[in-house]
Amino acid sequence: MDKRTIIAVLLTFVVLLGYQMFYVGPKKKEIDRKRSAELAIADSIATIEARETEADTIAEAPKEPPSVEKIEEATGTVAGVVSEVRATEITVLTSTMRVLLSSIGGDMKQVELIEYERPDGTPVALMPEESSGGFRISTLRDGQWDSHAGTGYIAYVNGRAAEQGEEIVVREEGQEAVVAFLIRDEAGGYLEKRFTFSVEGYEVGLDIEVRRDGWLKDTGAYSIGWEGGMAVNEKDAQRDIRQFASLSTVGEEFYQEPVRKFSKTTEKAHEGMVAWAGTRSKYFLSALIPLEPRSSSVSLFGEKSENYVGYALRYPFRGDPRVVEDSFVCYLGPLDMNTLKAYGIGLEKTIDLGKLRIVSVLALRLMLMLNRFVPNYGLIIIILSILTKVVFYRLTHKSFKSMKDMQRLQPKIKELQEKHKDDKEKLNKATMKLYKDGGVNPLGGCLPLLFQMPVFIALFNVLRNTIELRNAPFVFWINDLSSPDVLFSFGASIPFVGNEFHLLPILMGGLMVLQTKLGASPTGGANPPGQTKMMSTMMPIVLTFVFYAMPSGLVLYWIVNNILTIVQQYYVHREVEEEESEAAAKETS
Repeated sequence: MDKRTIIAVLLTFVVLLGYQMFYVGPKKKEIDRKRSAELAIADSIATIEARETEADTIAEAPKEPPSVEKIEEATGTVAGVVSEVRATEITVLTSTMRVLLSSIGGDMKQVELIEYERPDGTPVALMPEESSGGFRISTLRDGQWDSHAGTGYIAYVNGRAAEQGEEIVVREEGQEAVVAFLIRDEAGGYLEKRFTFSVEGYEVGLDIEVRRDGWLKDTGAYSIGWEGGMAVNEKDAQRDIRQFASLSTVGEEFYQEPVRKFSKTTEKAHEGMVAWAGTRSKYFLSALIPLEPRSSSVSLFGEKSENYVGYALRYPFRGDPRVVEDSFVCYLGPLDMNTLKAYGIGLEKTIDLGKLRIVSVLALRLMLMLNRFVPNYGLIIIILSILTKVVFYRLTHKSFKSMKDMQRLQPKIKELQEKHKDDKEKLNKATMKLYKDGGVNPLGGCLPLLFQMPVFIALFNVLRNTIELRNAPFVFWINDLSSPDVLFSFGASIPFVGNEFHLLPILMGGLMVLQTKLGASPTGGANPPGQTKMMSTMMPIVLTFVFYAMPSGLVLYWIVNNILTIVQQYYVHREVEEEESEAAAKETS
């Protein structure tokens, strides 16, 4: 790749970046602003209408939630069924999840994803044990939020009274199950949550109805969110916890708050048009999506010392409406790119793909496309490494020739160093003139690595944080490409190594030593021979330690890249030697 080609590539990149920044970005923001304004107007009209239809006077009522005895007296029948309030747990089983709900608090106590397993073989759980629950309602009165954690709701399944320990199986096409929790008093205060489960997918419908009479009369807002935190499901708990985060999109802004940022504060609030809010672990997500976004606020919770993250959407009762009805979609499932992108609200941003997200997304999409034909992701990684080598072949070829030219100039460079050892400015000018006259680019040996780094970083983020690579096996002992390979365990922890032996990084280090011995190391140049030798020796050792705890898929990619580089370097050196032999023969003839 000559200088003009490199300049053309860089100019193309600049043009595309400028197009995104100065045309696509502003255009999208303008569309989002118009949409936010329309929704805000609709929200204002709705509250005005609610105020106009509200009764002129509302009877005075208790300010506290009614007791269980009071509910039993006042509730009577719902959907024609007489029921007593009691602690009732209900399990709903679909083709993808098992959900435990409780009438105490009227929320989810656990969500298990039956298609995904923990290292011990049990299903993945979204919430830790003894969690405080998911999608619990709180109400605001006199500036204080009252959680309904201990409130006893009446539970119904498909319109009939629920039975303690009941299990509802939703497995037939088109079948649905509706689990409702409600509470009301004799003065008209009424609160109901309805969870709707379908056969497939990771969605649960959630409908909320609030009648602000009785004990709910003076409330100023209600809150619904995920207070249960996220459970650790991976073998490497610390890597899983590092990805814990609370997230939300409000208007045009995407907010991502990793658990490590909640060391000095436990809540970060944002106001505006909330499109969604959620919490994630390394591979899984809990998100709440309003079907009709309107002006509200979102609170992102966290506690670093407890490895806790959560969120809550808060809706003020603007216009003092008597009846409030809202509908949501609860997403409880894997961080799957295609599934999340289908929502069309930026939910795919919850997948952490690093700063070079656009390159990571391209790498992921290419891997998913190849997976249609190649069922093994290890083979796909090898194919990607080969494709990368093909793309950068000419650039690598020129870099090897540049390094050989640099080696050829070493005697002359040493002469210049002796001649101008007391004048660095003259030495630099003379050295650059020598490079120019010899047609050598001193940075030529670094260009292949420089251009491959975005691909390498993108692949690192894809292998580390995408559900598709979770527990993806390759061959033999490499049974999870998203984690380091484990050939055997030591039985005790060794400093800088841990308690497991990873073979792939050792093989990679050995190949780097071989590559250095064959002259492929880019550490040549004007350095003294001793420094060059030290760098050539230390670099493989340092990189072996750096790669030792990295995903085995990433190490596999680099091993294949090193093998192909050694082969290419061998043929380039033969080519250069033949050219030098021909030149020497012409001079002697």
